[in-house]
Amino acid sequence: MELLRQHRGQPATVAPVPPGVLSVSREAPAPPSDRRQRWIGVGLVTLAGAGYAVQSILAKVAYDDGADVPTVLGVRFGVASLLVWTVVLALRRQRWPPLRVPPLQALGFAVLGLLFVTNALFAYLALTDLPAGTTTLLIFVFPALVVLWSRLLFGERLGRLKLGCLALGLVGCVLTVDPVAVFAAGSAVSLAGVGWALLSALSNSWYATLAGPIGRGRPGLTAAAYSLPVTAACFLAYLAARGGPSGDIGGAGWLACLGVGALAGLSVCAVLTGIARIGSSQTAIVSTSEPAIAVLLGALVLGESVKSITLLGGACIAAAIVLLSRAAPATP
Repeated sequence: MELLRQHRGQPATVAPVPPGVLSVSREAPAPPSDRRQRWIGVGLVTLAGAGYAVQSILAKVAYDDGADVPTVLGVRFGVASLLVWTVVLALRRQRWPPLRVPPLQALGFAVLGLLFVTNALFAYLALTDLPAGTTTLLIFVFPALVVLWSRLLFGERLGRLKLGCLALGLVGCVLTVDPVAVFAAGSAVSLAGVGWALLSALSNSWYATLAGPIGRGRPGLTAAAYSLPVTAACFLAYLAARGGPSGDIGGAGWLACLGVGALAGLSVCAVLTGIARIGSSQTAIVSTSEPAIAVLLGALVLGESVKSITLLGGACIAAAIVLLSRAAPATP
């Protein structure tokens, strides 16, 4: 009878739970559908980390063929925006994804685009004063910041498993970058570079924390369609103001820049979709896989050496991701 009432649009009555009957609590195991959604979210964020890692390799190819950082960033976000909107327009026949959003939510997506600008800009400024390994170590404190903001601002519960996965992922990130080798290089540490790297981590943490609440109820493709053009407009405006792209780029450099842009569009969509499924804090923890994937791809593609401490760090990150995927979903 209840199914017939629901089918006919009549309100269904809910029988009270008798005393003594065990009810499902927040600590109860999630149903298979929830576990599947978490695995999908973890997989999307991991794929996004792989996409960012490949972008760093393609960026090196572009730099070696005459491109500079402003050119790579301008092409990156310009191509990413075009790719996302090409996919959006191609899917309009299915009336998906929804593009009509409230003005306040559209403003929130624009804020995400501006945070992406500051994240990339501060990271670039840090790289001008610090080695790449030191910059990575400092920037990847952002997962801890995301967990902190999620707790303070949105009241997200932090169980022992999540905190343990966070610690394991951060330790794995540190081991992957190999801080002993970084500081043994003997190069002086620039306080300005440290400041820029920490500002990049702060900006990245706000992006990951706010993306979930701002994009609630919207697919990641819609959020990317609104936020990426804002980022692209900022970098392209700077590129135009300085006189255009660098003039010494060869064919391989341009192809690498286009590849960076295509992967950037896919990666941003994957991250935003993953945040909608597993939450901001779990997304930040899974994103610690990016340095490990970058080191692995550097060894496979560029022939860079991999030390045993790097393999240990990758194992820690993999263990954190597997354990995290089995954790209960975040509950405010």
